[in-house]
Amino acid sequence: MTRRNLLLCLAWIGSALLIGFLLWFFTLSFRTKLLTQKVNKALAQSGVTGGGRIEKVPGILGGPSSVLGGSWFMLGNSLDRAFVFTMIQNGIAAACVALVDSENKVRSIIPLSENARQITDELRLPLYRFYVDRIERIARSMDLKKRESR
Repeated sequence: MTRRNLLLCLAWIGSALLIGFLLWFFTLSFRTKLLTQKVNKALAQSGVTGGGRIEKVPGILGGPSSVLGGSWFMLGNSLDRAFVFTMIQNGIAAACVALVDSENKVRSIIPLSENARQITDELRLPLYRFYVDRIERIARSMDLKKRESR
């Protein structure tokens, strides 16, 4: 491969990455809106939150504040937060939302689709505890970072 072909190949890969990043960045608010609607629908159907809805979306440019593996949202008229994440069992991924109270304890995990409902119904207790512990640990670390930044 000549030097010219190598540069053309690198330029093509760089432009494809740049286009992908720009699409991801400029569709963030649209994707957040769709995710918020889906989570609010699941919260209303579950009845767990007493009609709580996602109203405040923390983060940059109206996007959710992201953590590896999920996104945090604030519930309106409450100090509770919602953590939207992907649960994986037997090679199947399913989106769920965990409701976290002000003491950083997971109150419940709500599946966002029928596929996710089947996975959470079959979830063994050790794996469920793994997800709950992970979410609570992330919530505590976020609170510590907030306190340190003040």
